[in-house]
Amino acid sequence: MPRAKKPVVEPSVPEAGSQPNVNKTQAVKDYLKEHPGALPVAVSEALKAQGVDVDPKYVSNIKFKLGIKKRRKKAVAKGEEAKPAAAAVPTDMISVAALQKAKKLVQEIGGVQQAKQALAALGQLLD
Repeated sequence: MPRAKKPVVEPSVPEAGSQPNVNKTQAVKDYLKEHPGALPVAVSEALKAQGVDVDPKYVSNIKFKLGIKKRRKKAVAKGEEAKPAAAAVPTDMISVAALQKAKKLVQEIGGVQQAKQALAALGQLLD
C-alpha cells in the first residue's frame, strides 16, 4: 500500500484586519534612536499611537540593557549657590608676576613708603 502524502503547511499570512507581527524591542530601540532623552512613559504612549503595545516597564528594561542612563544633576543645598572653580583660590594670594610688577613700581618711585603714598593718592582719585 502506498503512503499518503503529508499535507503541505503554508506559512500563516496575517488576515486583512489584523496587524503584522512587530518586534517590540526593535520598535523601542528605533524610537530611542530618534528620541534619546525620551522617558519610558512617553516612549510607551508614542508606540501605542503607532499600534505597538509596550509597557513603560519594558521600555525601561530595554533602556537599561542599552546602557542609556538618566543623568542626575547634583543637588545644591538651600542658600548655597554653585561656586566657580576660580573662586576656590584664596583672595589674599598674589601671583609671582604681580609681585614682580610691584617690585618694579617700588624701585621706580623710590621706596616702599613712596609707593604706599602713591597708591593712597591713586585710591582717592579712583573714588
